[in-house]
Amino acid sequence: MATALEGDELIDVVVRLPRQAIEEMLLSATAAGEDQRLADRRYYDAKAIVTGRQRRVACFDGLRFCDPVWDMILELYVATREGRRLSVTQLCNLSGGATTSALRHVDHMQALGYIARDLDPEDRRRANVLMLAPLQEAVERWLDLQFTASQIGA
Repeated sequence: MATALEGDELIDVVVRLPRQAIEEMLLSATAAGEDQRLADRRYYDAKAIVTGRQRRVACFDGLRFCDPVWDMILELYVATREGRRLSVTQLCNLSGGATTSALRHVDHMQALGYIARDLDPEDRRRANVLMLAPLQEAVERWLDLQFTASQIGA
């Protein structure tokens, strides 16, 4: 008859498991119990990262930290969760980089099927950026991996 692992036996098994297997086990447990708490945790984690990146810029006067695509993705994820629309111009400004470079990144993300542009119903001269499911799923997967890594101390 099989018995549940306890104490040192459980630690022994966990230590021997490859990190990826542990992450996958924790992620599958999280996915099975996905609910509003998980969605909220993802949102608050993303919001904290965005805020932390903004604080970093404020603390290092004169330095430019440029990871424009990642900044745009995080800002778009947070805005989407908050029910806010971001125009292409707003998203480019939030990138922290040059507008022309940011526009190229927007075009590239659109070509990959991560985002779509939609004409603003209030101002037809402006286009809003919509996060599509593949990008949202990728961000949430990354947030889950980050959370899981923090749980196992990696």
